[in-house]
Amino acid sequence: MNNDKEIQNEPHPAEDKTETPQIPDQAEPQQTAAEEPQNSQFEPESTINKEGPKTKEETPEKKPPSRFQRFLRKALIILGVAAVIFLAGFLTDHFVRYQPLSNTLNETQVELEQANQTISELEVQNTQLTNANRTANNEIVALEEELASVKANALFYQVLVDVNTARIELFMEDIEGAQAALVNTQDNLEALLPYITEVDPELALSLPRRLDLIISGLVRDPETGLIDLELFTKDLLELEPLLVGD
Repeated sequence: MNNDKEIQNEPHPAEDKTETPQIPDQAEPQQTAAEEPQNSQFEPESTINKEGPKTKEETPEKKPPSRFQRFLRKALIILGVAAVIFLAGFLTDHFVRYQPLSNTLNETQVELEQANQTISELEVQNTQLTNANRTANNEIVALEEELASVKANALFYQVLVDVNTARIELFMEDIEGAQAALVNTQDNLEALLPYITEVDPELALSLPRRLDLIISGLVRDPETGLIDLELFTKDLLELEPLLVGD
């Protein structure tokens, strides 16, 4: 049994020869010549096939964007659109609302500058008028003082004239004439007393009393009245340089 199996496993030489027929040498060049154009025609395909895998290896396939990336992209687009809308609204609101206000503000500033300039001019004029008014008031005060001095002079000389007239009438023994001369003397002396008080307060108190005694004693004692009038005149003459101005 074993021998039979070994015999069966051995190759048959005859079958081998028939399975691989020999090709003559002349046919080989023809086949190679015929194969060369075929190989030349397929060379591009082979190069394409060779380059294809290389390009796939060099440029890896792009992965589709993730959900977060898509969300972020949409959010950026929405923010960009919102920013454009906001900017357009801001510009529109600026030109519609704030531009007229800006023009009004500019006009108001121009008017305010003009008003300030007018106020400055009025202040200058007011300063000039104030100085002029002060000067006028000073002149008025000076005139009032001068008028008071003139009035004091007039009152003083009127009293002095009345007293001298009464002395002359008494000297002529005309008592009625002396009384008539002293009719207004008391009133004039009373108006003169404020000026006399400024220079001699004691004399301002004694002169009215002495004049009253002189007038009341003319009829009873004309000679004493004449002496009193002379003394009265002497006191008035002492007041003259104090009361009468230049």
